Amino acid sequence: MNANIRRLGIFFLIAFGVIVADLTYWQVLDASNMVGRPDNPRLRLQADQVRRGRIYDRNGVLLAGRTIDSQGFVHRYYTDPSLSTVIGYDSPRYGMSELEQSYNDYLTGQVAGASWTQVVNSWEHRPVTGDDITLTIDDRLQRDIDALMPPNPSAAVVMDPRNGQVLAMVSHPNFDANQIKNPAYWQSLLTDPGRPLINRVADGYYPPGSTFKIVTLSAALDSGVSSLNDIYAGTQALGPITVDGHVFPNTINNLNDCGGRVIPPPITLEEGLVCSDNIVFIQVGLKLGGTRFLEYAHRFGIGSAPPFPIPVLASHVHTPGTPFGQLELAQSAFGQGDLHVTPLAMVMATAAIGNGGVMETPQLIKTITAPNGSAVTSPSPSTYSTPISPTTASEVTSAMKQVVAVGTGVLARSQGISIAGKTGTAETGGTQLPHAWFVCFAPADHPRIAVAVIVEHGGEGATTAAPLAGQIVRDAVALGY
Repeated sequence: MNANIRRLGIFFLIAFGVIVADLTYWQVLDASNMVGRPDNPRLRLQADQVRRGRIYDRNGVLLAGRTIDSQGFVHRYYTDPSLSTVIGYDSPRYGMSELEQSYNDYLTGQVAGASWTQVVNSWEHRPVTGDDITLTIDDRLQRDIDALMPPNPSAAVVMDPRNGQVLAMVSHPNFDANQIKNPAYWQSLLTDPGRPLINRVADGYYPPGSTFKIVTLSAALDSGVSSLNDIYAGTQALGPITVDGHVFPNTINNLNDCGGRVIPPPITLEEGLVCSDNIVFIQVGLKLGGTRFLEYAHRFGIGSAPPFPIPVLASHVHTPGTPFGQLELAQSAFGQGDLHVTPLAMVMATAAIGNGGVMETPQLIKTITAPNGSAVTSPSPSTYSTPISPTTASEVTSAMKQVVAVGTGVLARSQGISIAGKTGTAETGGTQLPHAWFVCFAPADHPRIAVAVIVEHGGEGATTAAPLAGQIVRDAVALGY
């Protein structure tokens, strides 16, 4: 009898030890992994009760708000669908994107340095109120541009060259983040050939066409290998020109339609930009040489992704590991070849010229505010790079003003507003129309806005993108910029 009791006692002692060890492992040693598992229902329950911080535009217009139902669950809503590719979405089923994802810790009150009230509420398992975020976006301008841009794949971005603040960022087609909870709607977004979930300003990847000539020209003037008064006569202006066995035909000199005029050679380098003469810029690129050309491209931020609150693709001159010989240099000098950029990269380059050669780090966050109204952080403007001298920037500005005054950018002209710009028509191969580009800044001599516009397969930049950019400038000036 005693032996049986002893065996039973040992059994229960071992069983108790196993239970204690098991509980110790799951509740202590592996607790963090268990809590962090995506299938942990308590996480979603807690998240649904967090009073997610609101998001405002620069003027205090509510862009992302919250409602609380009778059970204490918090629901997110958005007021401007054109900003869905900027603000993103917060979905129990499909996760988070864009600002909702990258600033989730602030919006949920979990960031280091959270207010004492937020910390105490978290400890006591009471609803936590997140920080509010104010963007640099002006929703008035955002809505104007959204209504202006075509519904087919296209993008436009407006930046203040003086501080890098992004004032508007439109990507078409877009989507309504309020509808993400609907599985059928989500599936339609995934299968839409227009890829509405993509922010084309930051993640669109395009050959820049002739808009990149402002970078090539900047490099040539800044390095001293060229001047605006350099003369190109005969085939130097008209073509054809052969590089490494490849013939660039005279059909790409664009001198037969320079703002509605025929410009016979000889022409100056400035006129080469005004008329967007590819033959001239092939020679400018070759004079620069591959090493110097790549150096200036990198100075302008091509080859890296700038710091930004939402994901950004890095632009590049050529695919790493591939050759960059004379032919590739010639093609890149007028914005073709393997050169690919984002509209954000092009507006930064354009803004740098308008800002006297200083490229500011792009800004999207103006302030972050705690629930008690105290400032959590206010990002300050910072210089990203200084690709060219003020003298060079002034010379390129002068040529870009002529592009709009009498050259390929005449359809961007605006009464009473001086605009410096550049058209781009980027060939994509195949039978589709080229991408239509336009970049500019205004007022030209003391710019407060820089603009980049692209219409995918929109045809000529001069006739498709330039008028859109001109209207964006007028809208921005009417709003006080």
